[in-house]
Amino acid sequence: MSATDTNFAVDVSARKTKTPPLFTHTTNSSGVWRERIFSLLWPCLLVALGLRIFLVVHTHGVIDGDEALVGIQAQRILHGDFPVYFYGQAYMGSLEAYLIAILFALFGPSVWAMRAEPILLSMGVVWLTWRLAGILTEASALSQTVRRVFMTVAALCAAVPPLYDGIIEGRTYGGFIEMLVVILLLLISTIRLTRRWFGGAPRRELAWRWAGLGFLIGLGFWIYPLIISSVLAIALWILGACALAMWRRRQSGTDTARTWWQPARELLLALWGIPTGLIGMAPALGWGATHQWMNISYVFSLGGHETLHQKLSDVERLTESYETCVGPRVIGGGIPYESSLAANIHTYILLVEVVCIIITLLMFGFSFIRPTLRAVVVRQLAGLPMLFAACTVFLFCISSASKSIFIGGCAADNAGRYAAPVMLALPFFLATAFTLVWTFLASRKTPADFTEKQITRVPHRALALAAQSLLVLFLLGLLGAQVATYQLADPAETYQSNYCLADPTDNGPVLAYLQEQHIRYFWASNMLAYPLVFKSGLTIMGADPLPLIQPTIAIDRIPSYTDAVLHADRPSMLFIVPHDQIQPRILQVLDSLNVTYRVARFPSQPGYDVLVVIPLNRSVSPLESPELDLFYCVSH
Repeated sequence: MSATDTNFAVDVSARKTKTPPLFTHTTNSSGVWRERIFSLLWPCLLVALGLRIFLVVHTHGVIDGDEALVGIQAQRILHGDFPVYFYGQAYMGSLEAYLIAILFALFGPSVWAMRAEPILLSMGVVWLTWRLAGILTEASALSQTVRRVFMTVAALCAAVPPLYDGIIEGRTYGGFIEMLVVILLLLISTIRLTRRWFGGAPRRELAWRWAGLGFLIGLGFWIYPLIISSVLAIALWILGACALAMWRRRQSGTDTARTWWQPARELLLALWGIPTGLIGMAPALGWGATHQWMNISYVFSLGGHETLHQKLSDVERLTESYETCVGPRVIGGGIPYESSLAANIHTYILLVEVVCIIITLLMFGFSFIRPTLRAVVVRQLAGLPMLFAACTVFLFCISSASKSIFIGGCAADNAGRYAAPVMLALPFFLATAFTLVWTFLASRKTPADFTEKQITRVPHRALALAAQSLLVLFLLGLLGAQVATYQLADPAETYQSNYCLADPTDNGPVLAYLQEQHIRYFWASNMLAYPLVFKSGLTIMGADPLPLIQPTIAIDRIPSYTDAVLHADRPSMLFIVPHDQIQPRILQVLDSLNVTYRVARFPSQPGYDVLVVIPLNRSVSPLESPELDLFYCVSH
């Protein structure tokens, strides 16, 4: 073993006099502001902003029905309606709608203003990833230069996420991007809390930190219960840190009888998080108190009523789905219905990501077998992100909500969003693997077992610099490949709902026709109706009759809209029909009911049209005949 390798093998606690320069951490307080001004974080933020704006422009501002509901909710907030939850789902808080309403108040309601909200919050995700990376390196032996390498790589990977993650991050799905921000804040707060706790911080400070953690947890559960994966991760992290501290105290043998259990007693300070958690959940608690606690009962009902055998069978199927479908998309970025070129690029990205994950996992495990300096650093850099990723995957595979993937299979992608929070851990796997290789190459520059005369004859430094340059080019090539997949994404389908890809990319002509004909009320499937309602500025009211026809399989999103259309005079009806269908089924039914009507057709997706039917002689209720049960994605 060379002297350099010997240096890397020195235990962290024993390094005092002879430490490799790559693993020396110094802090210069006088250069803090200069470092912030010239920080590499700014280019990362600019890249993130440019990429997300490009994706919105590239997809022509397409929104699906669920996203349009958030826009409708934001518009109604400006009109004095103050919701607590997403329409029809008493578990997804309306924080996103309120934030969008602020943008609508400033710039007017539009698809672009609505898309601006997740774009702005994604800048927060990149910044918090940078902050978490910096905090993870604070207690390590890394030099300032290597710390910046780790932080920059993590922030860059967060700025350029795999396409699948970038699409979900940019959707206004009722709180997903807000949940990601809260998760990162929770991880940062947990690291700060445990370090200050075992660093001897006063109880007053720890009580405040517990209170802040409790508030974030309460707020997160109101925004989106999917945050439970991060709550599980930080609970395991804190309990593990507490148990380790007690074990070390007991091993030290000094005043053991009185002090070894002290960390467990200090854990009682977590009770300070209860009142602040209730404050964070105040909107949910207020709503639940007036609605028979339906929000709380819903969360508890997610466990289902399956037998143990059924549950184990579902877990097996979900695990298989994650391995073959969901996981590769979340990690590699693949999306349904992509081109062969994009699929090949995503396969390459997936391979690189998996290699980085394997390297990190192997070094993490090796750190417990042989705690060399490099291995211990991996434990410090990737420990908490790795635990969070494991908890997210575990909960996906056991959750009843994930079973929606069984409806339509992998192509429909009904459950991928439940696994998507893993995207927050991916930058740390990549940054850890990159930093490991970077420090290994850097350690070859000036090997300690060469004399000065020998170094002049052996071009180690030049070779190391060249290798590091190739490593940087490889990273940029990987990120460039991910950017290329954004360009290859189909503008018409990228932001369409997986429940109905036949909905129109451009519904402007349909909206213009409705306004020209002075149509104020219409029936249509929700994915077709709500984008039109949103883009009309709520001047046109549309509703989905399916909750009235089949109440067990559909949710009445806005009951007031449904009631208004039901009692309107001759409301119109909109359908998606095959382009080659000359006499759609709805027209045959209306003829049999002696209804006269006027019809207009507009192009939708290739092979499909939007059919607008205007009853002339009388109103047609979807409830008056079973044959009117035609309000689905495509009406045949």
